[in-house]
Amino acid sequence: MATQPSSSSPPSSMKVLTLNVWGLAHISKARQFRIGHIADRIAEGDWDVVALQEIWVESDDWRMLRARCSDRLQYSKFFLSGAFGSGLAILSRFPIRATHTHPYTLNGLPIHVGHGDWFVGKAAGSATLDLGDGFLVDVFDTHTVAAGGESGPEKSRSHRIVQAWELAKLVQNSAERGRHVIALGDFNSTPPSLSMSILRHVGQLQDAYLATHPSLPPHSTSLPGHDSARGASPDPQRCIDELGVTCDSPLNTWTAGKKLDPRALAGAGKRLDYVFYRGPCHPDLLQSSTAGASIRLKPVDCRVVFTELIPGSNMSYTDHFGLEAVFEILPKTEPSSSPAKFSTALASKSVAQTLTTAMTVLSSYLQVSRNTQRSHILGFSACVTLALALAVFTPFVGYRGYSFWAAIAVVLATAAGWGGTTLLYSAVVWGEWEKRAVRTVIEAMELERNNLAHITAAEPRGSMNGSSDERRALLI
Repeated sequence: MATQPSSSSPPSSMKVLTLNVWGLAHISKARQFRIGHIADRIAEGDWDVVALQEIWVESDDWRMLRARCSDRLQYSKFFLSGAFGSGLAILSRFPIRATHTHPYTLNGLPIHVGHGDWFVGKAAGSATLDLGDGFLVDVFDTHTVAAGGESGPEKSRSHRIVQAWELAKLVQNSAERGRHVIALGDFNSTPPSLSMSILRHVGQLQDAYLATHPSLPPHSTSLPGHDSARGASPDPQRCIDELGVTCDSPLNTWTAGKKLDPRALAGAGKRLDYVFYRGPCHPDLLQSSTAGASIRLKPVDCRVVFTELIPGSNMSYTDHFGLEAVFEILPKTEPSSSPAKFSTALASKSVAQTLTTAMTVLSSYLQVSRNTQRSHILGFSACVTLALALAVFTPFVGYRGYSFWAAIAVVLATAAGWGGTTLLYSAVVWGEWEKRAVRTVIEAMELERNNLAHITAAEPRGSMNGSSDERRALLI
């Protein structure tokens, strides 16, 4: 447990938690009962910072949870975004000095009403925490889109890739301002995904789970030695303990029996929730105080939590397990147990490779976007044609005394008009918006890659190889 923050010195440690509470009004099962118990569990815990996702109902769930946790977690922020809120919130034991909400540019298609991502405005919410003596930490809470899953072509996850890029740049900006950064939440991505590569390489974020589990290969999605082709199911508890599985576990009552894709079957679920961290870009230029310049965050423990059932019930707290991490706050001069610092050229090469892959994927998605736009224009034309035909048909059948069929025709004409208007908006307004947003990100990635090429060219050839520890550092 961290010591009480003071004006003289930062605490010796900090314990953080991320949890998707599955709080969709009228959709999530036993919502109020579960979130009430989640609030009690957090209030009884010793976390210093708690990041929540899918806490949608501000008037009931959020205010109740905040009140119950206020004895320890006195400071809080509920992030508003979109039509119904981002579902993000942060509770903190440390004072919050500033907050910012960044709605992601791409959040799924508005016509995909069932997904809901576009309407709620998925976002990254940040809070600047003052741990004492001018030591500031920017905490980013996020929940990226789930559309595209983890199987199929990478271009189906293009919106998530753009979101990862935007978060990476936000993190980079904080680090350039001299802040330490913790980014946590439900990223809807498994370790080998391109989104995770962007966060690690572009944002230079390190994975607290991998840092505290050095024997785990960075891209692992199944237990070592497990052969899913033989049909044997892996031990779900081992997958939680050793792989960090937080979603789709058979030990979670809300996802038990759910039809899973091959990757989830091989790992008895997926690792979708993460705690990332990084230090400032220029420690020697840190803040107005010397405290931040002489401090570093070191993860000493990271584990999956909220795996037990709610006391006195047969249900899990939510459809995700939580993830907690403990950071020691150490003097910068203290010897580090982390891998040796990798060369600038080796890091630049990894970033450039990631950017090239992302640009290729997003370029292929542009054609998908154009095809979607054309199909919606065709759908609009069909709806207009149908509405006109029904407008002619309605008075004809009404004149002949078929009032019932005339009423049906009016309803259908109205539905066709509404559908046509929706498709026209999706094709013209949203279609152009999406294409321009993707092109903007591609251009920004290309510019960054070109800048990195100059750095790589100036580095001696021998520094491009790096040791195995240096290469692992790039992956965590």
